[in-house]
Amino acid sequence: MITILMATYNGESYLAEQIESILRQTETRWKLIIQDDCSTDRTAAVAQEFAGQYPEKIRLIRRDSPSGSAKNNFFSMLSLADTPYCMTCDQDDVWLPEKIALTLEKMRELESACGADTPLLVHTDLKVVDSRLNELSGSLLYIQDLSAKRDALHQLIVQNIVTGCTMMVNQALLARFVPIPEAQNCIMHDWWLAILAAAFGKIGFVETPTILYRQHGSNQVGAKNAHSLSYNWARFRDRAGARTVLRDTYRQAGEFLKVYRAKLDTQQVRLLDAYSGVPLYPKWKRVWVLLRYRLFKKGFKRKLAQILFV
Repeated sequence: MITILMATYNGESYLAEQIESILRQTETRWKLIIQDDCSTDRTAAVAQEFAGQYPEKIRLIRRDSPSGSAKNNFFSMLSLADTPYCMTCDQDDVWLPEKIALTLEKMRELESACGADTPLLVHTDLKVVDSRLNELSGSLLYIQDLSAKRDALHQLIVQNIVTGCTMMVNQALLARFVPIPEAQNCIMHDWWLAILAAAFGKIGFVETPTILYRQHGSNQVGAKNAHSLSYNWARFRDRAGARTVLRDTYRQAGEFLKVYRAKLDTQQVRLLDAYSGVPLYPKWKRVWVLLRYRLFKKGFKRKLAQILFV
């Protein structure tokens, strides 16, 4: 059985299409919990209509007060997952029919190899589409110039490769999750859970895209074309923005170290301590830390930007 957690906020335009795509899944052993974050449109009403039609499959929870972000809404829902596996779901995408089945197959493959007591996370590629589901790219990883092979701890604390709406985790990983004292230091829920899996377990990847990842004006996190010259030039010119992005990764690494220090091995503690301390070092030592622990993003342009703006 799989618990699907969907965080919603003012998503009435696409919510019905997303829920219908879940109902069409070839794997039917799932339940959907929708938690609405005090929407001001008809999102909760749309969700309630489906919950009324499928009471054995769909449940709606309405928050009494806003969580402040999709990240916080998702984190507050993790304790609701009481089944062997849990998936997280956005409100505006479309799941392809075999999404759950393909992800579950990979999860069971990992469990056979590593044991069900090992914290495990599985994610997949996505097709990028516009608001009307016209395909923009057959692979999110390609358009963002990312590699699913970069799933080691020293790589994930610098750059995330896991998209939350494709993610499945097992109970062993959820058991490792504890409330984050300083949630503002965590960038996104999927990134945090990916780091958790890299530190204590294993990450698996399904190359087949399982989602139509809809791009529209209200996306909180969108698909940027990392191959575009205009995009790269704009990023290079925005030095303040680049430094802010790097500082966020330092803070997140420091927060993870604070939460899990007692459970990490010595090498992991040294890695996280070195990276989270980068802002305190002189320029030469910052670059030395990146080289010493191989703390680089994928691609020459990104590596160059790290060295220039570190």
